[in-house]
This record gives sequence, structure tokens and C-alpha cells, in this order.
Amino acid sequence: MVRTGYASLYTGDQRGSQKDTSPRITLGERIVRQPLRHALLRHYYLIASTAFLMVAPAAAAQHPAIYLLDGSGSIINPVTGINADAPFSTKRTCGMCHNYALITQGFHFQMGWDVVSDDYGADNGRPWSISNGFLGRWYPYAFRQLAKKENSHPDEIDLTVYDFVGFSSPGGGEPPCGACHPGGGGLEYDRDGNRYDEHLAANPGLAETPDGDYYQSNWDESGVVEADCLVCHLEGYSFESRIRQLANGNYRWAVVAGSQIGTVRGVVRRGETPSVAYQTRLFNLDGSLTLDMSWPPPDDNCVNCHGRSDVKKRGFSWNDIFNSDIHNQQGISCAACHPAGLDHQIAKAYEPAFTAAPELDGTMQGCAACHSNGYLGAPVPEHVSIRPSHLEKIACESCHIPELGRAAALGHETETGRLTFHVRPDDAEEQGARGIWKPDYTRRTDGIIYPINHVLTGWWGNRDADGLIYPLFLREHAAAWRVYASEIEDDDGDGENEVNRDDEIIAGLQAFVGTLEGNERFERVKPVLVRDETAYELTPDGSLQTSSLEGTPLQGATFVDFSINHNTAPTRMALGANGCADCHVKEAHFFNGQRTVALHGPDGGPVTVSNGMFFGCNPIAFAINSFHQRIISPYVGPIIIFVVFLIVLHYHGYGPKRITFGPFSREIQRFNLVERGIHLFRLVAFVVLAITGLIMAFNLYLWQQLLFGSARNLLDFHIWSGIVFILTTVGGAVLWFRDAAFESYDKQWVKNLGGYLGHKGEVPAGRFNAGQKMFYWYSGLFGLIMSVTGVMLIYKGAFLLATVCLTSTVHNLVGFFLIAGVLAHAYLGTVANPGTWRVLVDGTVTREWARHHHPNWYSALVQKEREEGVEPPTETAAERGSQRDKEDIDNRIER
Repeated sequence: MVRTGYASLYTGDQRGSQKDTSPRITLGERIVRQPLRHALLRHYYLIASTAFLMVAPAAAAQHPAIYLLDGSGSIINPVTGINADAPFSTKRTCGMCHNYALITQGFHFQMGWDVVSDDYGADNGRPWSISNGFLGRWYPYAFRQLAKKENSHPDEIDLTVYDFVGFSSPGGGEPPCGACHPGGGGLEYDRDGNRYDEHLAANPGLAETPDGDYYQSNWDESGVVEADCLVCHLEGYSFESRIRQLANGNYRWAVVAGSQIGTVRGVVRRGETPSVAYQTRLFNLDGSLTLDMSWPPPDDNCVNCHGRSDVKKRGFSWNDIFNSDIHNQQGISCAACHPAGLDHQIAKAYEPAFTAAPELDGTMQGCAACHSNGYLGAPVPEHVSIRPSHLEKIACESCHIPELGRAAALGHETETGRLTFHVRPDDAEEQGARGIWKPDYTRRTDGIIYPINHVLTGWWGNRDADGLIYPLFLREHAAAWRVYASEIEDDDGDGENEVNRDDEIIAGLQAFVGTLEGNERFERVKPVLVRDETAYELTPDGSLQTSSLEGTPLQGATFVDFSINHNTAPTRMALGANGCADCHVKEAHFFNGQRTVALHGPDGGPVTVSNGMFFGCNPIAFAINSFHQRIISPYVGPIIIFVVFLIVLHYHGYGPKRITFGPFSREIQRFNLVERGIHLFRLVAFVVLAITGLIMAFNLYLWQQLLFGSARNLLDFHIWSGIVFILTTVGGAVLWFRDAAFESYDKQWVKNLGGYLGHKGEVPAGRFNAGQKMFYWYSGLFGLIMSVTGVMLIYKGAFLLATVCLTSTVHNLVGFFLIAGVLAHAYLGTVANPGTWRVLVDGTVTREWARHHHPNWYSALVQKEREEGVEPPTETAAERGSQRDKEDIDNRIER
């Protein structure tokens, strides 16, 4: 466990309520409102820009010389000294040519500020959440709460916008929330569209009111944070300098320090008025400035923000040899996959934890968009060794991001009065440190399995008079902790106290009863501990009761699933590169890796459950499938070879049961045309099923490519052959059911083992001997199992993964036994009994064959002929003349 405070205190949203005349419209609305021609032109522009970004790395280009302008629009000329101590304004300077109002409507600047409202969360049962983005939305990982605009008492305020920008750092070297927001939007304009500094200067009394934008603020002294164009587009931007200025309350000076065009002296937080000393060596002789701007933005500038936050959320890093990404190694930039138009609406994927700008979900190029058609030279994988069903149900990232190389958050909790972060892997010193860990996996609503980092949270709340549980502020956590800290112990010996036992939870709840007394934001004090999707609270008699959060507004409020999309491994390192065992054995992480579901169990340690439970495969089903994959399957090949060996051994030891051919004997029909057709089609279907099944079972993809060309073709052959097999199995079962009924004389056949181990003379048998009857039931039962499981596997999407695992295991094992049985049946029906094979050709056998192999059937047949007046054939002179030849052959066989 590592205590790092709050790593990403409040990843806020920013809305620009600018007082300008340009309408605020989303990307989707703009496309609808524009004529078709404009929409198409914009579409082509995005495609062209994406193509350029893919082939051209971010490069600095000399920007035309410009004069810096201050907030009033006056020129700053450090060379002549005119206005030389004033910070420059990006809105005035850059906005001279670029559409500042349009740019700051992009979601990076707004982050929910364009929809912020005190009533935003009322309908979904979370009234404390006031927008859909980081600037206003509450979610358990970013635990701080942005205050509503209208409040009746300071007790209702956790963070004002002013504090959010520069005074929200938890310490420990962590930046304030505003550091990772480029400015504009909610960092420039309040919720009524007023510019903070100008409005507070005109109404200084606002700082004394519980206004969520102005309470105890110094906007008139600090200035606002305009959109900082350089934080993205200036290579070498000093992000640390920006952080220091924001933490000092020098909001409008941050761009000067970050761009390193000048230095800033003075700290607003200490009541000083900062001044600027520009580096005149950077300016032209006339006082203008020529900057090397970069379009698209350099990756390092993106990482200034995303590297800090996303390494904690999902182990992301860039340009990192210990946590590499194959796309990064090939020189593909961030903007190559995340392009934007002039409106700065940057294309994004679907991230469940990020709800701002939902109209832009899925607008970036995904894996398949490039790799399915070779877009701009992207390699097109054949996936010859991967089952088609895997490609349909498992996201590319699940296999191609098998592990991460930087430590990330496992969870955080507030039970001990402050945000305490737990890190994965366990041996990592802190988040972002070197450490190897493997993702968790989940099945999303689209039915596809994705890799995630499942981050757990635990926090204290209060169930107010309206029945809703309101998260408490960190200052309220800290106040109660000072009361009950002495009653909390370290149960797991990791050096950190944890609230895990019932008596400790009760102590905490009782402490909050006292410290929340008189709190003006609640009508009722009824503290609650919320964690592990469970609410813990006191009963009237002081005992502990629990209730599930399922079906309540707080369902899902004790964890965050951060998607994992970067740090992609090359093919040779992806899951499946070494075969099925990468996932389907006991030691493999994909199914059997342990996901932490509770930070503290009864003993204080974490509680874990296998990964497979979260996408439908329970441990029992996996254990059976793993046993099949690792223990049984490797021996199937040798077993089949052993069956063939026994066949050869029998042939050489006992030879075939040869019957002398009588050339003038009238033949008997054994199978009619329908029977021969069913047997033939069943045989052909089974051969195809056996070949395709063994190729799939052992992942013999070279044979797959040689015989079928692709995994999809192989599967199609298998499915269609299976359909034929099902139909012919049913037909054969109906046709031969009466013939397969056991008779009393079959016991003698079994006793003599059909004469295959040396018995001389006839062995009683009907139309089917006892062995054929056993094969009828053997193949019928196993054929039925194969048919049912095969149909289930064709429609596997309708079943739980555990059912599919068990079904595929049964299907494979029964298939192996059926192959072995058919091999023996084929031997006995051909080589071991000459004259039998012709039954499949013309359906007839000789009377000698019938008399020897199926005497009871032959006797019944002769009796029927006599009853019908048909005389059996008599021995002719020619046959008598050949009797000596027959006896000679028999003697040779005997010898």
C-alpha cells in the first residue's frame, strides 16, 4: 500500500460560458446545420489530415512574426520596454487570427462546462454531480466535488472553481486540478457567462457569498486562465512552470512561465502583484516574436497531462522503453489516431469512465479501421492461428496488451481520513514506478471482452432525509478520523491501518454522528460507509446493517473500470503467439488471473476472484477446460496412433477373416439404396469433421491454410459437414433401430469376441452382429452428444462463456473417442473382413459371406425365400469342380 494523497484530485470539465455572440453547438449539430457540401468538405478534411498525421511526425514550423498583446489588446514590446511587465493574453494574441470562440468550444476546454447546471444530477439520483465532464461531474476516483453555483451555506462547498484551478493539490508533489486543463471554458467564464476577473472586480462582495464560482476567491487579482494554445503547440513547453504559477495563484501569468518566453516574479497567494521579465533575446529587433509552433501537437505535450493522470488510471506511458508501445516505436504520433479539425474537437474512442462529449465517442480510428485494410501501410494480420470466434468476441487490445510496465492504481479509500491509494503491482513503490502487472478483463454491453484496470474505491457518506447517500467531503472525513483513529488497527501487517472489521466500521460511523452534528448541508445525520457495492450503516440500537447498492443511484460508485488501449505489444508478444496455452491453462492470467474485488477482507488483506468470473467463465468450467487443454489433448494424438497400432497388430497377428469367393453364388442384397446413401454421406461428413476438428483442436494452422485457405473456410466446412452428419445420424438411427436391438444369441458373439481373437467356426449374429449393434449405440449416443454440442457451439453467443467452455470440452473429448471408434469400425468393415466394403458400393454380399458372418440373418433370409417359393441355389458342377481349390485355400489359411 502506498499513501500518495490524491493523485488526480478532480479531473474536471471546462465549459466556456463566454460572453460572445458565437453559438455553442456540438460537432454533430454543426454537421447537421451545415449544408451537405460543407459537411462533406469537413469530412474530407479530417480524412486528409489523418492521412498526413499518419505519415508525418509532429514537426515545429516557424510561425509568422507576431506582437504579443496584453489583456486589453495593447502591444507588449520587451525590446522598447513598452508594456514589458504585463503578461500576454492568448485570447488577444492568438485570437487575432484564430477563431478563439470556436476553438474553446472543444471538449478539452469545456469538459462538461457547456452543460453544467445545479440540477444536472437530480434526475439520476446524484444531485451533487453537476455536469457530464470532469469539471462538475462527481465520480469516485476523482473524489472532490465542484460546488454548485447557488449554495445557502459554506458547508455545502467543497471546491469552488477558483480553488479547483490552483488550490486543489493534495500535496506530495501532485499538481492542482487546473494544471491539466488548457484554460478557457470554466477556467475563464463563470456559469452565467461572465469573465471571472472582470465580474468580481465589479462585484467584490461576491467573494463573501456562498457562490460556487466566487466564494473566497481572488479572481480580480489572479486573473483567469485563458486557453493556453502553447501548452499543446509549443515544443519544449515547461509544464512544471505552469503548475507552479497556478499553485501560486498567478493564473493569468501561467502561460508566460510555461512558454518560457519570460519569467514571473511575485505570488498572488501572498498578496503580491506579479510582474514579468521577458527574455528579450527571443524577440526580433522590432519587438515581435517568432515561435517554432508545432502542428500536430508533439506527443510530449500530450503526455504532460495524459501521462500524469493515465499512468495512475491504466498504467499508460509514452516514449518509455520499460512500457513500450509498438505504434510509438514506429513513429506514430498521438494526433495520428486522435485528429481534430479547426474546432479542436479531438477524435476519441469509447471510454466508459469518460462521459463528456458523448457525441464524439468512436470518432477516432480504431484498430480494425487501419489493420483490416492496410490503411496507410498498416500491416493486415491474417490471424491464421486464431479462431474466428475469438476475433469476434475478444477486443484486439485484450491480446495485444498482455501486460503493463508502469504501476497503476489498484484502488483508493478515504476511511482513514484522507485519500489513500493502493498500487498494483504490490511491490511497486508508487504509481508510475516500474512494475509489471496484467490487466483485468470485462465483457461490455457489445458482448466483446476488453482489458481494463478495475480501480476500487471506498468512502464515507451520509444518508440525508431524501434517502440519498451523499458523499462526504475530505475535510469531513478528516474531522471524524481524528475521533476514531485510535480504534483502528493494522490487521494484515502492512504498516497501514485499515477499517475492515465490524467494530472498526461501527466506531467510524459513531464518530461521524458526532462530527456531522450541526452540518448545514444535511437535514438528517445518518452516516454510511460505502464500498464493495455495499452500504454499511447503524441501526437504531447501534448495531451494523448492510444493504446492496444494486439498483440504487450509487450502483457502480465503488469502482471505476478504466479502459486500456495503449502500450500495445507486437504480434510475437501478444496472447496466442505461443498457442492456446497462453490463455487456456491453469497458470494463464486471462481466465484464472486474480482480480481484486475488495481492498480489505476480514483479515485486512485484499479479496480476489478469478478474471473469468467477470466475463462468464466460472472456475469449475475453466478447470475442466484447462484439464482438457493441458492434460487430455496432448495425449489424444498418441491414443489415436495407438489405436492404429492395435489395428496393425491384430491384422498381423490374426489376419483377415477371409471367405472364399464362390463365382456362381447368387448374391444377397444387404443394404438398399437409401441405406447406402445415408451411410456414405455420414461417412464423408465424418471424415471432413474429423479432419477439420483435429486441425482446430490442435490449432494446426499450417494444415488449415494448406487445405482450406483460412480459419473461416475451415469453420464453414466443419459446420456444413456437421449439419450433414446430424441429418444422416438421425436417418441411420431410424433405419437401423430394429436391426440394432440385442438378441439372446448376441451373448455368444460377445463371449467369442466375434471370432476376432482366434475363435474358429461360425459365431451367431443377426443382420447386425453384436459388435455392430454396440457401434450403432456407441456412434448414436456420441453422435447425439456431438450434434447437440455442435449446434450449441454454432450459436455460442446465446450461452454463457462457462457453458461454452464446458460444451467445447465435451465436444472435443467425445469427438476424440468417436474418431477412435470409427477407426476400429472401419478396419473391421474393410480389411479385417474382406467382401464387406462392397456393401457400400452395390449393397450386396455373397451367400458364403452371409452364412459365415451373419448365420442367423442368413438362415432367416433362406427361410423367407422358401416361404415365398424361391429355391435357394444348388451347387453346380463348376462349383463342385472348384471345391478342391476352396479347400486348398482354406488349408493355406489354416497353416
